[in-house]
Amino acid sequence: MYHHSEQMVAMCEDMQRQADQMEKEVKMMLEMEGRAWGIELDRRKNARALMEELSAHQASSELPQMTWAYVPEEQIQYDTTMPDDYVPTAYDNAKMATDPEWMPEETQQG
Repeated sequence: MYHHSEQMVAMCEDMQRQADQMEKEVKMMLEMEGRAWGIELDRRKNARALMEELSAHQASSELPQMTWAYVPEEQIQYDTTMPDDYVPTAYDNAKMATDPEWMPEETQQG
């Protein structure tokens, strides 16, 4: 009986370590989200308190002007130029839907 009890205690300790690590990661994600919204969250608080603080701030604020990865939109330089030799492919969607053997001309062998 002792052997099973020791395993159960070890499993509980392992679960506690995993939960602690998960809470740290959640707090870091909440902190990053808070910064994107213009609020600094204190990670010494528990995750639930941080979430409530962030939710309250979001409810009372306008959406931030952000893009992916929390980079301010005005700092992004998008390259939307197309190469000189770019030619869009014109696929015959109706033909593709009805003929499983159909392939665009540029991909056919022969």
